[in-house]
Amino acid sequence: MNTNENHGHHDDDAPRTDEDGVRAVKVYGFRIDKKSYENPLPDLTGRDLLVIAGKAHPDRWKIFQKVGAQLKRIGLDEVVHVSDSGEERFVTLTLDQTEGEQPLPRRRDFALPEGDEETLDAAGHRWEAIQEAGATRVVVRDYPVRTGYAPAKADLMLRLLPGYPSTQIDMFYFHPPLARADGVPIRALVGDTFEGKHWQGWSRHRTGENPWRPDVDDIGTHLALVEHCLAKEVGAA
Repeated sequence: MNTNENHGHHDDDAPRTDEDGVRAVKVYGFRIDKKSYENPLPDLTGRDLLVIAGKAHPDRWKIFQKVGAQLKRIGLDEVVHVSDSGEERFVTLTLDQTEGEQPLPRRRDFALPEGDEETLDAAGHRWEAIQEAGATRVVVRDYPVRTGYAPAKADLMLRLLPGYPSTQIDMFYFHPPLARADGVPIRALVGDTFEGKHWQGWSRHRTGENPWRPDVDDIGTHLALVEHCLAKEVGAA
């Protein structure tokens, strides 16, 4: 990467130029919400980062830095030093503005693999990554349930076992519980307690002919399996 000008007196410290003779300026690269940015200054506040990411009202947003598998919140006036390696990663979180009540931020207790985040965001899901009582879970809020069930929307919860994505996602859970619109009982249900609520677990498992493929399967393919199981239960698959 090209370097910036130094004001020393040695030839090695002279400003570097490109092949057209134009002085090169050192820049610092980083990513915000999977989009790459460059900036000529290495020290930026959380507010600076949000403005760079195009957030016109930084006070309505939070920003976090990915540190390993964890997310560290960066205050609006907190200074972050970015290196010239381009390795720093940041994610933003909107504070949903609702009239007459305090907005509830979405929980991001841990970082998902980038492909999972892209899948959930691309589908328009409002999701949270939650660690509670030793369990790691992804919850999709107000998941749209296919025709044939009531209610039409419910929170969908997936449990991620240690080692994911090498270890499989098994089963899936709803709150409030689903019921078939035709009144026929749903088969093979179990229960789970999470967030102080009782969740309806669907005991659906992969077979030896359809094993979990660590290099292929992820939250996206498991959501496809959820849709298949919901359709199959009401004879639509």
